[in-house]
Order: sequence, then structure tokens, then C-alpha cells
Amino acid sequence: MNIKTQSKLFILIIVSVALSACSGFKKPAQTQQNHSIHSATETITAVDLKAFKSLNAILPKLANHRAVLVGEVHTRYSDHLNQLAVIKGLHQRWGKMAIGLEMIQQPYQQALDDYIAGKINEYEMLRRTHWYDRWKYDFRLYQPIFRYARQNRIPLVALNVPKEITKRITQVGIVGLTAQERARLPRTLDKSNPAYRARLKQVFGGHMRTSSKRFEQFMEAQLAWDEGMAAQAARFLKTHQDYKMVILAGGGHLINREGIPDRLQRRIQSRPAVVLNNVQGIPAPSQGDYLLFSADKKLPPAGKLGIAMKDAKAKNGVIVSFVQTHSAAAKAGLEKGDKIIRIGNMPIHSSEDILLWALNKKPGVTTKLTLIRKQQRLIKTITLREARPMNMMGMSFKMHHSGSKHGKKHKRHKQGH
Repeated sequence: MNIKTQSKLFILIIVSVALSACSGFKKPAQTQQNHSIHSATETITAVDLKAFKSLNAILPKLANHRAVLVGEVHTRYSDHLNQLAVIKGLHQRWGKMAIGLEMIQQPYQQALDDYIAGKINEYEMLRRTHWYDRWKYDFRLYQPIFRYARQNRIPLVALNVPKEITKRITQVGIVGLTAQERARLPRTLDKSNPAYRARLKQVFGGHMRTSSKRFEQFMEAQLAWDEGMAAQAARFLKTHQDYKMVILAGGGHLINREGIPDRLQRRIQSRPAVVLNNVQGIPAPSQGDYLLFSADKKLPPAGKLGIAMKDAKAKNGVIVSFVQTHSAAAKAGLEKGDKIIRIGNMPIHSSEDILLWALNKKPGVTTKLTLIRKQQRLIKTITLREARPMNMMGMSFKMHHSGSKHGKKHKRHKQGH
């Protein structure tokens, strides 16, 4: 591992210190005022800055675990670089290891196997796993991790349950699943942790105000999600007894060990380590084992079209639903309602095709774009530009769960590029 990189990555061993009130004189009995001061200081968390350690210092401890879970906020590039640093450090110590991925759903495991074996390239792997349809986040955030795994032939394990199942649970609950649908989930779905329920209720109440039945369905979907990922990781570890695993998932699945960690521990009878990348609010020992801090790093600017889009009904192109002012699309003369059918020599069937084409394209890249407008075939020359914030009154993008919350909205929305 690159030691210079590690020296910039520090670990906070989470310690809460209760501070006592001090007095310059004695009193025969504690006054109510002193009691109030004492109570107030007990709620303050203090951290000994001399206790900070580099990642190198804790890697030997992490290496003692069968599984190490490293959290993320999905859109934070620094979190993914920290995950890669952990992977590299443990790969040196473990030898045989795998990387478990929340980002890929279980039915697409074969695509990951073929990618690691060198049978397909990165583009084909993304197409076969439906990255931009099912996960949606910019693949460049995860690209260094995937490329390191391929270079070193480290197995990638698809952990997530199919989104069709979790979406179905939000509609009918687990009891409403068909036998075939229920068979795609673990037999045991443990609801016994009241803290898990309470935290999800807080998340649920923060963005949705509906009935208690709706909350139960929401919670069951998250439960199926966490249990499903834990079961898939345990299945790999039981099948490959000489392997260990780093699991990459949103921090909301790891914090307080309530999501994946405790459910994995129950299955493999070994306590996994939990490493978090930043947390909301005040750190507490219950949240995990280690907390990573590092300099904030951003991806380089990507070349963007500057449109919102939706798939044509027949999957024979992409409909432009919004054109951003001063964007590449606006300069090229695209209009709302245009149907894009080709970019360069690449046929376009869905918005996923456009996102795959645009991967790693930089501002300034110029190409030909073929579209249909009012039954006329037009060819436009377009030069990608750096992204600008979109202001689209009355329009919404598809929301995906963040690394710190479990909530998802199940609505039909428009993609942007």
C-alpha cells in the first residue's frame, strides 16, 4: 500500500469522555446548580486528539476479522478512496479475499465473475449489471475499486436483493409476496431489535407521512435489504472457508451494527469490524469500531449533455424532457420532445445507453447526435460541457437511497445527463 496515501488518512477511535464539574471550594452537600452542571457535562463528547492513528496502525486489528464492513456516502469520492485504501491494506495481509458490493444485485453475479476473469470489459460489465438503471451513481466514484479488484483477481460479490422484491414489499409487505418472490429472500428476517425499528421510524417520518401499515412495509423492505445482503455475504464465506471479505455499503446499513453487521455475525458466528466514513451528529462508540477522516477529494468534471430524459415506451430511443439553458444540448439545438436514437456510431435504446456512452467523457468532447423530431430525422453536432446545477420547476429526478439514510421513493422520475 502507498504509505504516503495512508499518512493522509487518519482514524478516530471513538471514545466518549464524561467531564465532571470542578469547584474551587467544598460544600457539605451538592446543590441543584452543581447537579445541573454535572448533568450537562455528561452529555458532552470529548476526543483525545493524541489518540488519532493512521490507517496503517489499525490494519493489523482489522485483519484479525473474517469480515470488515466499510461504510460510505455514495456520492462522496473520498469515501470510496478510503474504502480502496482499506482493501489494499487488507489484501496485503489476507491474501485470499473478496469484496462484497451493495451496488450490484444478486442476479447479476455472473457479470462480475466474467469481469474479474477478464472475459468482458468494464463497459460490458456495467451493461450486464444494469449499473445506471439499478444503482445510477456515477461509476467513476467506484472505478478505482473495480479496477483494482480486476487487476488482482479479487472476487466481487453481488450482495443486494433485486429491487423488484424490495419495491414489492413496500407495496404489499412480506406477507403479500408470492411464494416465488419470498423464496428470493433469506428464511430468517429478524425484527427483534427495537433500536433498528426506532431509527427507521425516524428516517421514515422525516420524509413521508402515511399510515403505520405503510411504515411496516417500509421497514420490512429495509429489513429484507439488510438481511439479504448479510445472507449473501455469509453464503460466500461459508462456501469459501479460506477467504475473508471487505463489504462496501452505505453507512446507514452499518451504523450501530443494526443493519448488515449483526445479521452477518449471527450467520457466520464471527464479529465483523465496522469502519465508518464520517457520521451525522456526534460520534459514539455504539456506531462502529473505527471512523475514517481524510481530505475531501472530488472527481474531475464530467462532460455533460445538459438534458433530463426518459425512455421511449418501445425502448427505441430516449425522449428529451428538459433542456438546460446554456448547456451543450441547448447550444446544439436540442428541444424538449426530441427522441435521441444514436450518439456517434452507438444506437440508443434507453437512458442507460447514454450514461454508458458518456462514462469518462470530458468537457470538450464533440460527437454527432441523431434524433427524431416531429417524424423528421436530424443530425446535430454536440460538444459536451461541464455540468451545471439543473433548475427544473415541477420536475424531479429519480431518488436513490443515500449512504446515511435508508429511505427511497418509488416513483417514476426522469434521468439527467
